[in-house]
Amino acid sequence: MTTRTTDRPRDTDRATPALRRTRALVILTGAAVLLLLVRGAGVRFYWLPVVLGVTYLAAGAAGRSRGPLWAPGWVLTVVGLAEAAWFHAGRPADSFEFAELTLLAAGAGAVLAVAMSLLRVHVTAMSVAMAVLLTGAFNLAEAKGVHGISGNVWFYAALLAVWGGAELLLAGRARVDV
Repeated sequence: MTTRTTDRPRDTDRATPALRRTRALVILTGAAVLLLLVRGAGVRFYWLPVVLGVTYLAAGAAGRSRGPLWAPGWVLTVVGLAEAAWFHAGRPADSFEFAELTLLAAGAGAVLAVAMSLLRVHVTAMSVAMAVLLTGAFNLAEAKGVHGISGNVWFYAALLAVWGGAELLLAGRARVDV
């Protein structure tokens, strides 16, 4: 894992156009699955982080050992499983123990992401830090009931769709630049 903060910025995701198209397909499929499960099949909203995390892991697997997707995949999946177990047991979100559980799960996900680097999977300190930061930010938005985000599966599916579209755009741009 790269830990030095003095490194010059560089492209850590040198994905080929074919790889970007594959990732885009995985990400767009994740958006559709998210909508189908939560909106269509009636799966409880608290499973959303697990679906997002598995989508990231699948997109990371599509890139094999390249790309910054492993860290958010592990963080979201572990946090999602912990939170789903919490809510499934009927416990409230407005407790100190829930905050502790989420923090513990984010740390465990970060440890798993860093452990992946020991297997020569590309994981950067920034990808781990951003995964934890954004997980906390979205959890806070959910807890505070931020209009348009809180409980809105369409918001999260739209974020995935925009990301998948960006991957397709970058894949097309790379072909033109060659």
